[in-house]
Amino acid sequence: MVPRTPPPPSDDELDVYIRTRYRLLGIDISVLPESDPDAPMDQERLLANGRSILRADADAADFEIDPQFIASMPYPAPFTAWVEEGGR
Repeated sequence: MVPRTPPPPSDDELDVYIRTRYRLLGIDISVLPESDPDAPMDQERLLANGRSILRADADAADFEIDPQFIASMPYPAPFTAWVEEGGR
């Protein structure tokens, strides 16, 4: 049985998710104007930006991991971890 991919969420579903996440973080976006092009930020642009980020993250996460890929390590183990010290 082939797993089926769920349909992508609608804008309204993503808006509910985004509003919920902000609410859980203690951020009240209702103080922003609904839609005001002269405001530094409004709810319409905030939600559009959130939807864009969520969709980009989903697209970026849709890749196959190459089992031969070896990621570089920011702090590799010291060379002494691979050699015997003191003639042991």
